[in-house]
Amino acid sequence: MKVALIIGHNQRSKGAYSQIVGSEYDYWKRIAEKIKTEIPEFVDIYERKPNKAYVPEMNEVLKELNKNDYKFCIELHFNSAGNGQANGCECLVYCGNNKAKELATNFMTRLQNKFGSKIRTKENIIKVTMQEKRIDGKTWEEERKETTRGLILVLDSKTRGGYGICNSKDTYILIEPFFGSNQDESLKFSIESDVVGLFVNFIKDNI
Repeated sequence: MKVALIIGHNQRSKGAYSQIVGSEYDYWKRIAEKIKTEIPEFVDIYERKPNKAYVPEMNEVLKELNKNDYKFCIELHFNSAGNGQANGCECLVYCGNNKAKELATNFMTRLQNKFGSKIRTKENIIKVTMQEKRIDGKTWEEERKETTRGLILVLDSKTRGGYGICNSKDTYILIEPFFGSNQDESLKFSIESDVVGLFVNFIKDNI
């Protein structure tokens, strides 16, 4: 089986910008192509062709993506903040997909071991459907908080970053391994051979 790499953003809208590594789109396009050069038998690359808006662009990608069976899919991004000190890694996963949670946790542990990355603590609000069993079986929703290490739990496709996660048929994670706005962190991820090596090992170990 193969893994799909989806390059975050595109030529029309290049995403966050780092003075060290450039735009999200340009950076991840380079990294994805280097990963594929290393393990061509395990990787397919997708990118959004420029269109009028994000949703039609993603729908075109998903149409092709869903024709295949992938072990998992990774959408490639990096973070940015007005505060140049913000740092650490996080991943978006579907709230009910335990395989995605395991993969994302494994990936972030590797980031921690390789780059000394901080795994960011995330406060998630989860909607839970409750059911009254004793009387008429009526249901209602309750909200509960769930604190995770680095996992942003996506409830539906309207959640920012959740469109691919909720509309792909295979396990899909969106990664934010570092802050492009943090110079120290960006310098670590500017050593592209280290980043590529981490991905190659992660993919080979989980394929």
